[in-house]
Amino acid sequence: MSKVIFTMIGSGAVRVNVNRAGPSQLVQTEGNLMLFDCGRCAVHNIERFGYKVHEIGQVFLTHLHFDHVCDLPYFMLLSWNNGRKTPLQIYGPPGLEHFLQHALWEAYEQDIASRTGHGKSLDGLTCEVNEIPDGEIVFESGEIRIGAMRTEHGGIDNFNYRLDTPAGRVVITSDTQYSDRLISFCRDAALLVCECSGTRAFLDQKPWGHWHMTPETVAELATRAGVKKVVIKHLVIEDFYKETGIAEKMAHTISERFNGRVMVGMDGMQIVLE
Repeated sequence: MSKVIFTMIGSGAVRVNVNRAGPSQLVQTEGNLMLFDCGRCAVHNIERFGYKVHEIGQVFLTHLHFDHVCDLPYFMLLSWNNGRKTPLQIYGPPGLEHFLQHALWEAYEQDIASRTGHGKSLDGLTCEVNEIPDGEIVFESGEIRIGAMRTEHGGIDNFNYRLDTPAGRVVITSDTQYSDRLISFCRDAALLVCECSGTRAFLDQKPWGHWHMTPETVAELATRAGVKKVVIKHLVIEDFYKETGIAEKMAHTISERFNGRVMVGMDGMQIVLE
């Protein structure tokens, strides 16, 4: 399969939104099923949209803010319960191994001991943890190469991912503020899946607002990088204002400044590149 199937598992952010799960995306290529972030309700939506958690081979985490990782222990335990055959490969920022030690092995110590005490093997729960460096290829499989690049976000280690495939380049950003480094990282992407947490006016009112992208900075990035298609995600503003169509208005602002196609991410959205 030379095509790439991108599925938006969760297009939302921190707060509960019944229409949007927390940050999570899935990419399927020939021989690879890869998850990017594992936020609130990700496990539910993975199965809802036709995938099996125990069949996902790799998980790539952008950063360790809880809205991006809160479903990861559940994902790992359910994968184990449902018959995972090979160790899960997990890639993420420094501190990932420490996080898993506390959030999985220690937090669920009694659960794990109970199941192994009744004969269940640990094989499906063991994982390969890869704390990634900046600016390097972190994963290769056949013709698929995945690179990572660090950008600023709230003072923690934070990575964006770029997938180079025969069907085109896909960039999945973390939560991030605008950076000139992102331009070359996103260059000529067929698909840019980019956080757009709110309008400039909205984010200017928040102490954490400068950590994030606005429609204007998304448009500037996409234009300068020569991107073909943009999907916006992590739509924080919706959780504060119940204004109908506010995400669509942000997409329109991007479209006024960028000549490519712009779409609002929705849970279950699929995009095929071939």
